[in-house]
Amino acid sequence: MVNASIRTEVLNRLRNVKGHIAGIERMVEEEQSCSNILIQLSAIRSSIEKIGIFILENNAVECLLNNPDATPEDRQKIDQIVKQIITFLK
Repeated sequence: MVNASIRTEVLNRLRNVKGHIAGIERMVEEEQSCSNILIQLSAIRSSIEKIGIFILENNAVECLLNNPDATPEDRQKIDQIVKQIITFLK
């Protein structure tokens, strides 16, 4: 990742997931119900998927528009393709 703000955003999101996992560890140690633990695991899975989509979106734009000849129309096409990929992945 070349863009520092994107890297920071990804790291913040990952740290959030890490904290969430620590909370689930406590839930297991406290022998909380399986249904509550599964709900929290589902939330983590969703967060990780969103991080992946965020990386995919930003990487696609960054890589494909690295061409000095890229035009605003190229940007629109790339944005459209990325949106289609994200829609498909959901």
